[in-house]
Amino acid sequence: MRRFLTITALALLLASPYVAKAKGDSKPCNIVYIGNSITYGALHKDRIKTAPPITTSAMVGKALGVEVEFRNCARSGATTCDFLPEGGRDWPKVAQAMKEFKSKSDAGEAIIFSIMLGTNDSAIDGTTTGSPVSRADYKQNLKKIIEACREVYPNAIFVLHRPIWYSPNTYNGTMYLAAGLKRVSRYIDELVALANEFDYIYLGDVDGFGFFEKNHKRFHVPEKGNAGTFYLHPNEKGAKHLSKFWSEAIVKAIKKSQK
Repeated sequence: MRRFLTITALALLLASPYVAKAKGDSKPCNIVYIGNSITYGALHKDRIKTAPPITTSAMVGKALGVEVEFRNCARSGATTCDFLPEGGRDWPKVAQAMKEFKSKSDAGEAIIFSIMLGTNDSAIDGTTTGSPVSRADYKQNLKKIIEACREVYPNAIFVLHRPIWYSPNTYNGTMYLAAGLKRVSRYIDELVALANEFDYIYLGDVDGFGFFEKNHKRFHVPEKGNAGTFYLHPNEKGAKHLSKFWSEAIVKAIKKSQK
């Protein structure tokens, strides 16, 4: 059920997965988050309060002085293939989010798609959809997703975040390991290319990769795997850092798009 901010529900603001409120005279903006377990908030004690889209949206609202409404369409294990408009299992979530934001777009409110995918695309054993996904296919998949969204919202902007670092021994139900890390680290080239090719696509966060590589023991959840303890998912404190990176990139993209 959709939740809307009211005066009597103000106390529930931080717990709501849908709305972040800030004072300001500008029109509200609306964000659709597309991602995997990291965006979903996997392994958090209460992801409804701590998943990255919650704090990111609040930070964006505060920085711009506007109300932010959002939808978190992420799913653990998702790849770019899962969000393809032609039969992707997770595409219906995005389609539903766009349907819910239609009246807001008609009212002139901004629509932003915040996308971070690639972790599961980089897996080396094929247990995630389409993996391993080549750099060329990764770029093409993102382009298909974006173009399908633009058919509904021609004025939307897209912020593509670099997938963050994971340890080279990552191997749970899916095998990533050093080959996967090498692959995911190179996806950045395709994000840069897309941002350079299209004026409605913006390069998002690129700093999270190095930050988590350097600070993974503090800001990742240690997980037991088939190749020892590995680091893949940010903990609650790590998610706040990721939200800061995301929000700064989103705010920058919004301001650029309005010039």
